Amino acid sequence: MWPLIKKDIKVHLKSPVFAVVASLFLFLTGFAFTAQMTQALPQHLPEASLRGTLYFMAVILLFISPFLTMRSIAEERRSGTIELLKTLPLSDLKLVLGKFLAVWILHALLLILTLEFPLLLILIGEPEGGTMLLSYLGLLLLGGAFLSVGLFCSSLTRNQMVAAILTFVVLITLWFLSDSGGPIGETISVITHLDSFGTGVFDLSDFLYYLLFIFGFLFLTVRWMEAERWK
Repeated sequence: MWPLIKKDIKVHLKSPVFAVVASLFLFLTGFAFTAQMTQALPQHLPEASLRGTLYFMAVILLFISPFLTMRSIAEERRSGTIELLKTLPLSDLKLVLGKFLAVWILHALLLILTLEFPLLLILIGEPEGGTMLLSYLGLLLLGGAFLSVGLFCSSLTRNQMVAAILTFVVLITLWFLSDSGGPIGETISVITHLDSFGTGVFDLSDFLYYLLFIFGFLFLTVRWMEAERWK
């Protein structure tokens, strides 16, 4: 499985799509952080925390995650290499896990590149270290949830753009369930469970929600891949 992960990471790193996605992510998150730290109005005094940037980073991840996963399986299917992968001594579970871990590692790399933000906060103030760590843990889990949806959508089609659009539609629906789905929608919504991480509170239910969410969509992807073997 590790050779598959390395291969996928190398393919993504050499892709101009990843370069554009990474550049946009770093530029927009840097812009949001700078805006937070340079508030001039008395009622919006800068604070040594990532709360103001956290939600904005989540929004950016909503838009870029479909582009990270759109080629994962769809491109393999279009080029015919998916059949070659299926002939390898690699189960569908390991294949899906390898694809997922590759893009999740890239997602983690993007977050690592923003560590300058907490470092700057440490230099200019006395931020709460635990809150910042939990904020990044929340973003890592949220990104994993987004990517698991994207991987499932990528397994449904041969077209990368169709996979990206389908992923975005599913994610935006799950995002706004908190506003339109009542108490049940708020429980299911993928964004409401990020709040506790941003406030420095480790809520086990939110942590388990993201793990179960990721597991659920990876399970669906594996079952879809298994079903295709019988077609």
